[in-house]
Amino acid sequence: MPQIGLDCEIILDNTGYFVKPGSYIMRQPRNRKITVRADGTNAYVDIGPGKRVWELTILCLNELKRYDGANVSLTGQQYRDALRASFLASSGTTINFVEPIGSSSIAVHFDAYQERILNLHSQVIAPATGGSPGAS
Repeated sequence: MPQIGLDCEIILDNTGYFVKPGSYIMRQPRNRKITVRADGTNAYVDIGPGKRVWELTILCLNELKRYDGANVSLTGQQYRDALRASFLASSGTTINFVEPIGSSSIAVHFDAYQERILNLHSQVIAPATGGSPGAS
């Protein structure tokens, strides 16, 4: 079982992940209703804090390091596959989430998934004659 502060920063669906620095955001709006009174002033009915919403970028990279300096056991592709499997399996159901500062598991809905590849390595093929790519 992954441990926050040892080999991960968050736990989602029993898999530990590292988060891109500066990308972890938790929002919790208040649930309130505003109505207009007969005299034209506003009346507020506050029913308390709403549901929490998290946005974060999970690092699915090779050779990530644990907090003790050792390599983690998963590759970037294995992180990506586990994350994608959690998203696909969670339609209409909840999965467990442990926050970086929390110790208890929270049942959450995995509502959105987006992948971003920041540095796609591709091979530029140039003619053997030394011309520029695409020249004939």
